[in-house]
Amino acid sequence: MAEADAFPAALAYTLAGLLPALAQGQLHAPSAPFDVHQDGRLLRIPARTYYDRGQLLNCTRLAGDAGVLALCLGTRHHDGHLREACARQLLQQERAWTVPFVVHLCGEYVLEIVAVIGAALPAWNTEALARYLRENPAYLDTLERRSISYWSCYYRGQYPVWDGYPGRRTMAALRTLQGLTPR
Repeated sequence: MAEADAFPAALAYTLAGLLPALAQGQLHAPSAPFDVHQDGRLLRIPARTYYDRGQLLNCTRLAGDAGVLALCLGTRHHDGHLREACARQLLQQERAWTVPFVVHLCGEYVLEIVAVIGAALPAWNTEALARYLRENPAYLDTLERRSISYWSCYYRGQYPVWDGYPGRRTMAALRTLQGLTPR
């Protein structure tokens, strides 16, 4: 159960109830986890999930933490449109444990997702974001390098100057949050 390593232990019971529903029609197991830390705990978050689209969407409508867990896992889905839909809904949540799922999207290639998150960052879960970013400086460096790489490879024609690229603005917002002084 790789997904269990992606969340705090306090959510294990809720996640255990959700996973059988997500497994119905699943193409194959989640793949290539990445490691981050949150509040001193190691999390192993799948880079991609392969749940059946309909099953995942049904699960995102569940009440409470179960629906939010499904949204988090949906942000890792292999379908970029579904990742974006889940990200938009996840940005309406303020649970600290959702932060790693939102931040990871900032270093991906789907510019529409990066722009949505970049616009939401100044007002979204500021303290949890700042704490998470300070705890994972090398990870944030990696996301920024990816953002630069995607800009150079795919978006340089549309945004000839790095400073005009939405991914750069999103990374700048993350860097600003990382520098916030803890209360």
